[in-house]
Amino acid sequence: MKAILFAVTAAVSIAATSAQAADFSPAELCKATISVEMGRKTKSMKTVNADPPEISYKRPDGDSFKYRCKIEGDRVVWRTFLTDTREWGRWRENYAGGDAMTTYSVDGVNLRITNDQAHPASFKKSDF
Repeated sequence: MKAILFAVTAAVSIAATSAQAADFSPAELCKATISVEMGRKTKSMKTVNADPPEISYKRPDGDSFKYRCKIEGDRVVWRTFLTDTREWGRWRENYAGGDAMTTYSVDGVNLRITNDQAHPASFKKSDF
């Protein structure tokens, strides 16, 4: 009986660890989306705010960029901070008008970002 209890406990523990590894925060979803959209490495980005997800990065030429994301079901929608007007730009969700649609899925420990105008990309927790 103890052996069965130990096996069940071990299986539950392994399943819980796998589920935790597959959990990606909204900020990580945002970083992955911007990575696909802008061609930047996720590790070059910083989380400015967790709620709403806001991330930033600085290019080697010194220019800085800031983005906010919202998660709607399996869709990630983003907007950028406009430095010239000091305001947030529009949400990129006018799909009929040409905005790219970005969706995500989690399979085990892999996060997959699919953008209908770019190549899909996969990420692991270690990418953040």
